[in-house]
Amino acid sequence: MDKPPSAVETNKLGSRYLRGTIAEELENNEVLFSAPATGVLKFHGIYQQDDRDLRKSGAKQYSAMVRVGVPGGVLTADQYLTLDRLADLGDGSLRITTRQDIQYHHVPKARLRELIRSLNESYLGTLAACGDVVRNVISCPAPFENEQRKELQPVVKFVSKSLKPKTTAYYEIWLDGERAVTAEEPEEVEPLYGTAYLPRKFKVGFAFPGDNTTDIYANDVGIVARYENGKLAGFEILAGGGMGQSAGVKQSHPRLADPICSVGPSSQELLEVVSAIVSIHRDFGNRSNRKLARLKYVIDEWGIAKFKQELEKRVGRQLPPADLSPWRRADDYLGWHKQKTGEDGSPLWFVGVRVISGRVRDFDEGSRVRTALRTIVERYRLEVRLTCQQNLYLSGIRDEDREVIACLLVEHGITEPARLPPVLRHAISCPALPTCGLALTESERIMPEVVAEIQAELDAIGLSTDIIHLRTSGCPNGCSRPYTAEIGIVGASVNLYTIYLGASPLGTRMGTVFAQNVKREELASRLRPVFELYREERQKGESFGDFCHRVGAEALRQPVLTAA
Repeated sequence: MDKPPSAVETNKLGSRYLRGTIAEELENNEVLFSAPATGVLKFHGIYQQDDRDLRKSGAKQYSAMVRVGVPGGVLTADQYLTLDRLADLGDGSLRITTRQDIQYHHVPKARLRELIRSLNESYLGTLAACGDVVRNVISCPAPFENEQRKELQPVVKFVSKSLKPKTTAYYEIWLDGERAVTAEEPEEVEPLYGTAYLPRKFKVGFAFPGDNTTDIYANDVGIVARYENGKLAGFEILAGGGMGQSAGVKQSHPRLADPICSVGPSSQELLEVVSAIVSIHRDFGNRSNRKLARLKYVIDEWGIAKFKQELEKRVGRQLPPADLSPWRRADDYLGWHKQKTGEDGSPLWFVGVRVISGRVRDFDEGSRVRTALRTIVERYRLEVRLTCQQNLYLSGIRDEDREVIACLLVEHGITEPARLPPVLRHAISCPALPTCGLALTESERIMPEVVAEIQAELDAIGLSTDIIHLRTSGCPNGCSRPYTAEIGIVGASVNLYTIYLGASPLGTRMGTVFAQNVKREELASRLRPVFELYREERQKGESFGDFCHRVGAEALRQPVLTAA
């Protein structure tokens, strides 16, 4: 007997294609939305939150997190300046997410319509940035101006636009509020999603061959471009990735995507195959238990052969197997890089700016990240590209402006990436407390301290220049992709963390549990014996993650036991 749908499914079915009671509730004087409305709001890119720091005093302060989708991470100068200006409707910061979105925090309910209308005037939007749909489509945004890079971004935008929900509710509610309140029962359809949309969120990412800066195996669908003689020849398709797992639900787990098939270079053919995979999730995903509702669980149950058989049935033809090139790198292009050489022989540059935890704000007089970026983009009209590692690229820099821009960054307290401690240079964190309702403990706020302590341990044993990738998450949902980091630190309870070790620095292998229920203040010391073992027994050129995988978690624990 089939299990009944969850309450979330019932709410989606009754939402009238994502309308719910949002428009009516925007007109009242309440500081928060009702519970049914908050479920529908997610599809509009909005999460209702309260400040969890204030809960301790018995008070509650409600506001919204608003997420802006940026396909492929590419923003014009005017779009970036709009995003910067609107940050003052929230807490004065922009936050770059691990999916190339921009998030606003602490936005009052009364300012939501103003915010979304202003975004739409700059051809930006929040529709499908959250919710049970295909979310922001990501891609490596490095602006090297060769034909391969130029060919891919239009495909990314096409796929992103094609997979958006077709409901007009978003525009009625946020851009024409009067019509939304008086609108009759909608006569529309969702040809891909249906009336209940997907069982759970769905993530699509693109990558260049050999360049895994988007952590492609962590996506429900990963798309790797294939080139022959410098021309786009097709795409390799992966499916079934996802980082989330739920505390206390043993069947839930992170998973890497599997190679599935190849398709030709046609954007339409690519869309057909990706849409078919989305439809498999729609039809077979778990609608009674959201904690087990991602596409990865369908593939776990079926196996790759059955999944591909169903996919081929839906597209009406056989699909050749995927053929992936070896991966060469997974780190952002930080620092200065030549973008292209102009017709007059002068170079054009881009600079990769390290943004700690993706938080663009003016922290103090010595660190004015937001002011620096606004000043530079406004003065030089630069394109801005967001990365999946929470950094950004300023692109289109003329050779004669390079030195001045470099000085402006330093003057505003933005350290050159090469001068940062290696662990901090590549660390990622999720927001966690005080805004995220799922967080079990801290992440963003403790990440710089944890990184500094781990770097100190490395410095003390002579590994000060070694790059080790670390990511922190405030809960097992893993928005910061900790399971594909060489060191993953995942919140388990208040001030307690699980340490994962052994992932590949190229993002092709997940780590395994090394230690559980480790206190925040003991994280670095717990890792020191492992660092010492790495120093003594690593092979030539072996990364920390590869060493931990080769040795195994049990052997890594032995130095800890011996030291105790």
